[in-house]
Amino acid sequence: MKKRLLSGLTLLALLLQCLLLPAFAEPTDAPADPTEPSASETVADATEPDASEPGATDAAEPTAETAAPAENDKAPAAVTDETPPALNDFGQYLDTTVQAKAAALVELNSDTLVYGMNLDEKVYPASLTKIMTCMLALEHGNLDDIVTVSHEALQDLNAAGSSAGLLEGEQLSLRELLYCVMISSANEACNVVAEYIAGDIPSFVALMNAQAAALGMTGTHFANAHGLHDENHYTTVHDLVTLARWAWQSEQFQEFSTQTSHTVPATNKSEERVLRTTNYLTSGQTVGKYYYDKARGIKTGFTTPAGGCLISTAESGSLHFLSVVCGCETLQNDDGTETDQRFTETKRLFEYGFNHLNSVQVLADTALVDMPQVLYADGRDSVVVRAKDNISVLLPDSCDTSGITLTVQYDSEAPLEAPLEAETKVGTVSAVLDGKVLATCDLVTLTAVMRSTPKYVAKQTESMLAKIWKGMWRLWFVTVPVLLALVFWLIVAILRSVNRRRAKKRAMRARRPGARQGREDRRG
Repeated sequence: MKKRLLSGLTLLALLLQCLLLPAFAEPTDAPADPTEPSASETVADATEPDASEPGATDAAEPTAETAAPAENDKAPAAVTDETPPALNDFGQYLDTTVQAKAAALVELNSDTLVYGMNLDEKVYPASLTKIMTCMLALEHGNLDDIVTVSHEALQDLNAAGSSAGLLEGEQLSLRELLYCVMISSANEACNVVAEYIAGDIPSFVALMNAQAAALGMTGTHFANAHGLHDENHYTTVHDLVTLARWAWQSEQFQEFSTQTSHTVPATNKSEERVLRTTNYLTSGQTVGKYYYDKARGIKTGFTTPAGGCLISTAESGSLHFLSVVCGCETLQNDDGTETDQRFTETKRLFEYGFNHLNSVQVLADTALVDMPQVLYADGRDSVVVRAKDNISVLLPDSCDTSGITLTVQYDSEAPLEAPLEAETKVGTVSAVLDGKVLATCDLVTLTAVMRSTPKYVAKQTESMLAKIWKGMWRLWFVTVPVLLALVFWLIVAILRSVNRRRAKKRAMRARRPGARQGREDRRG
């Protein structure tokens, strides 16, 4: 009896499983959590002009091929995560006029172009070329190597051009050569560096052009290592900004480009040399009237076709500017003095930026942004979310920053579910002013959220029973007859089992000795 009952119940369970299995494959709808959309941040590229040393004049230079690789297989420095990002578009140029052929002002901390004039117009870089020469020497050379000045390195140089007075056969380290290049703007030192790095000057020029291409300087072509005039040696302010921002990230480059004076030790052919910077904005030792105490580096430049050029930086408080001017004039004053506009215009750009712009923090990683719902959380029903990064943007001093609002956009419309680790990305947050997105970053959880296991199990059990019930009634026309048949079969089986047990009991009583003797007596 027990075996038949157990087999009947097993058969019933198997049938129910086969009939209701499709119900478990149906997806369930998740509740929606409306969120506020955010706009994407817009950025735009911008560039800076380059500069060269005072006193250099134009001289014809041999043109080098640009497509061929350097003979010693030197490769351009890789464009990595250290390469400066695209410049943000400030949205408006400063309301000022610069006396130059082309110019730019960039705020380096926010990578923002705040002023630009003729950014893509062809200009001659003059000695601003030496920024690339110095960087390639730092990338591919050893500062302690001793280099010998060759006869070829001293050829085809303008006698009136900038020089450190290097002599044929003179030996000095690459480090001292780079001081000559960046402080005195020595043309012959550039040729010596080029031969040391690439074996010969044309191969080095090819490496210069390959590096320019790797940096995205599409409006640039180099023909020599020093910047003396050549019609095939040109660039744009846009490309010079790219070059200067890349170079300025190198601490070694900053060391060479910000020194205002240096003493070169005595060599095998010369007594010690005292070098003084050609950038009068950073030092008042030579010409004091241009000195600006906030300025540092980078390089001056001048030839007659190029005009006066200067790339410089200035820093005060939270603002760090990079200025580029090209094609400036030298004015003759009535009192017989001169005004070199590359210094006066650069200083004017810096002061305008410091006086009219502010760096404003618009996203803070310590500020509560929202408290979204969290399902299945242990002891709570929400979590604090915040901006992942601290972000500051450049704004005019006339801007009303009280109007800045934060908007959030979650990665999913469904509510968050526990468990959650601390700093889990759940969306993005944007700072918006007058409909314009100022900055955007990841939205992350402030703390971890544990899962409430008992509640979760109860929820799952409830969900399972609901699916079974739903499946049964969806197929009622099959399940009801089957269930009735099974019930009828069980009743019949139980009755047959009861009858068999009764028959067995009667048979057992009939086989007892007392019962058999009584039957015999009755027969006798």
